[in-house]
Amino acid sequence: MEKKAPALSELRDIARKMRQSGLSEIELNGHGFRVSMKYAPVSPAILPRDVQDETPARPAVPAPDAVYAPFPGIVLLQHPLNKIPFTRPGERVGKDALLGLLKVGVIYLPLRSPVQGVVGYLSVEDGDCVEYGAEIFTLRREELAA
Repeated sequence: MEKKAPALSELRDIARKMRQSGLSEIELNGHGFRVSMKYAPVSPAILPRDVQDETPARPAVPAPDAVYAPFPGIVLLQHPLNKIPFTRPGERVGKDALLGLLKVGVIYLPLRSPVQGVVGYLSVEDGDCVEYGAEIFTLRREELAA
């Protein structure tokens, strides 16, 4: 099996993981390509000490929750047979509500709401191909009234 040159998005993921893990150098080779990535170590002497943060405090705004692609695949925002949308922006959804499907090969995986809330916006359109970790939905959390 021949290795293909990694896509730019894959190289960005590798660079992010290198930075998080503290890895300073990596080299990838394949048929017709060679990629070498290096990070200079960050010296504690370069970092400023005892610097006061002078930015004013912002009011606490709840961050939106998001649904990310668990695998690379094709996003289906409407039922594949009857073409009825699963959800729309502004619609209230419960926790674990079906928001869409992710087609991975011949398998359809459910995309469910992680929280009770309101669908903020859709980051993709029906039929779009997404990579692992791509944002699909953003939800604004709603607290349950007691």
